[in-house]
Amino acid sequence: MTCWDVLERRTKMEWDKAVEAIYEVRSRLEEQQMLCERVQKIAEQYQEKIKATQGSATRFGDIRLYRNSLKDMQHAVGSIRRQIAILELELTRKRSLLTQVEMERQKYQKLIEREKERAAKAIARQEAQALDEIGGQLHYRKSKLA
Repeated sequence: MTCWDVLERRTKMEWDKAVEAIYEVRSRLEEQQMLCERVQKIAEQYQEKIKATQGSATRFGDIRLYRNSLKDMQHAVGSIRRQIAILELELTRKRSLLTQVEMERQKYQKLIEREKERAAKAIARQEAQALDEIGGQLHYRKSKLA
């Protein structure tokens, strides 16, 4: 095992970790997006209730409660959107890290392939030299016998 094999194995482990980190960020991002959609739907329902209660003779306390709840939902949506933006930035960083690790892994793979090619050429050279020696010896013996 060469040093390139060890380095390639390390980058493969880093690649696996980066992929796992991306998967975790994606799952958290999806959860936040689903949560944001649910909270937006609840906020829309509060808006509809406010519109419905303003037209009829209802208590002021009910309208005030709906408005406060609507503000809370809008604040929650804003907070969730900020969290989504943070997760998207984190996902972008993780993807760039994955790209760097992949490039490094490919570099080591190419170095391993070059090392194998060099070894194969060296073996072929040695075999050619051995065959040349044998051929030279046979030629020398034939010329002596003749």
